[in-house]
Amino acid sequence: MTATLSEAGLTGTATSVSYRTLTERQKDVFHRALKAAAEATNVWHIKDIHEFTAAALDIDLPHNDELVECSCEGCPDGCDAIAPLTLCAEYLDGDTQRPQCPACADAHRITSD
Repeated sequence: MTATLSEAGLTGTATSVSYRTLTERQKDVFHRALKAAAEATNVWHIKDIHEFTAAALDIDLPHNDELVECSCEGCPDGCDAIAPLTLCAEYLDGDTQRPQCPACADAHRITSD
């Protein structure tokens, strides 16, 4: 999966990125940020962590949004997109809501478990 430019295409930042295309440093930042966000007790700290991480990955993150990894089950090779939650579709996997990136949702939207 490749990075896709934002709708207007003028910001120079992507709306999603492929994990495979990240540098080792960016992968480290991403994993450390997810761990820090999971351990944070203040919602504003969580939002800040996501905003800083999006900037490090050059992702255009809408205000007060969160970064998520696509968990699409419909991809034969396994999708590795990182995208803003508000741009993702969500599907029910048992009792858990899971995100599906915009590209996967367009190609093969999962609507039920």
